[in-house]
Amino acid sequence: MLAAGPQTRLAGVWSRRPERAREVAARFAVPAFADYDLLLDACEAVAFAVPPEVQVSMAVRAARAGRALLLEKPLAPDLAGATALAEAVDAAGVPTQLMLTRRYRPQVREFLDRARRFRARGAQARHLTDELFSAAYATPWRRRQGVLDDFGFHALDLLDAALGTVKDVMAVGDPHGYMALTCVHEGEGAVSQLALCGSIGSPHGHHKTMELYGREGALVLDFRELADDSAPTRENVRSEFAATVRSGVPHTVDVHHGLHLQRLLEQARSQLRGVGDGS
Repeated sequence: MLAAGPQTRLAGVWSRRPERAREVAARFAVPAFADYDLLLDACEAVAFAVPPEVQVSMAVRAARAGRALLLEKPLAPDLAGATALAEAVDAAGVPTQLMLTRRYRPQVREFLDRARRFRARGAQARHLTDELFSAAYATPWRRRQGVLDDFGFHALDLLDAALGTVKDVMAVGDPHGYMALTCVHEGEGAVSQLALCGSIGSPHGHHKTMELYGREGALVLDFRELADDSAPTRENVRSEFAATVRSGVPHTVDVHHGLHLQRLLEQARSQLRGVGDGS
């Protein structure tokens, strides 16, 4: 995405595994850096693709070096780390953007535009998949943290965007199994409910939906019905990150939005501690 340009140019690659850095760098004919500080010296901005516990310390270093940040979610493995990262970004005055992929999809943006005019009183959302059975998704941090930090992050973000800022969350269930969140939103006090699971076997595929309800009826987003918009989605991420770097102005979906969502996840997690054994 970043190497495709023309708004961005890939300056190089660093990895905790040098052989992996060389492999990726060779695909794009760019340097593979053995030292992270050398990468920081060679670029204006850093895009992260590492686990949360690795991202937090490396992003703080990049911010202190004056580099703009394209961050993955969650920001850190816990709220303390996410707060420290946001504070480092503020102290350095660097712009940030968060890789909440759904937010950059043109069809999702169209839905959110309609949602803001819809005046919903409530909503129901589902993220029920078998993704934690998939090798691509079942990474160690996802298995350790459960569904909240990945799927929950995306779903809460869309509910927040569609109905107004989430101010309170109540959670029941098992973060390593099936769980449900009830959210109270600012403004007119809309209420939303979210069902989450990453280990549902189904011959009918994934269930990723959002339904808003109001006096006008219902407004529905079903991700299974969306056309492939991966190319314009990548273009939106790339062009908006380039604009963020050059302007020095944080993206609307920035580190502080990520911190807001992580606070909600921590509120939910605090109600679930001791539930489930991760099996």
